[in-house]
Amino acid sequence: MVDKGLCKGCLESVIVSEEVIQQLVLDAEEDPSQIVSDEIYQYRLKHCNSCRFLQYETTCSHSGCIVRYRAKFKNKSCPNIDKSKWDKVI
Repeated sequence: MVDKGLCKGCLESVIVSEEVIQQLVLDAEEDPSQIVSDEIYQYRLKHCNSCRFLQYETTCSHSGCIVRYRAKFKNKSCPNIDKSKWDKVI
């Protein structure tokens, strides 16, 4: 049996520290042509933070992505295939 705090696929901890998340976000911001505006980012986070599929206050259970990282990118959309909460920016 896999511990509740471990990812079934990789057997690593699924709980990510605030420091790691902040570094991921900073890394994403290195290429401004790939990221959304602050307004769109906040809109996306608002939807993610109120979503029932958010786990550990950081991770989307649909994709396994850290939402504060995924929400930064223009080429990403909400991974909920039944009802996407936000779309790619073209």
